[in-house]
Amino acid sequence: MTEEDKQLIAGYMGWKIVMVGQKKSPYPIYVDNINPNIHHRFDSNDAALCVQEMQKRGEWQKFCATGFVIYFEKKIPIHIFPENYIAWLSNAENFFNAMSEWLKEGK
Repeated sequence: MTEEDKQLIAGYMGWKIVMVGQKKSPYPIYVDNINPNIHHRFDSNDAALCVQEMQKRGEWQKFCATGFVIYFEKKIPIHIFPENYIAWLSNAENFFNAMSEWLKEGK
């Protein structure tokens, strides 16, 4: 996942991007909009927060449909049964890659 992907997701979630580190090589950290002591690392915990936000906005089904297309078109043959899709989507890296694709497509 690229920094651009992370910025898209952070924008969707309302997370702040803070540049830290040395002046010559600063790097971004993603902090919570409510509690700046919470840093987002794009792990499974953050994926669960994204799912909650999508559900709140009524966009969870749209996201799942987009992720399903990404999964079947790019990862495996179409004859594999969908329960494997849920396991694939439960992996944080796969989830955030699918989410960034979904956001790039304009949700």
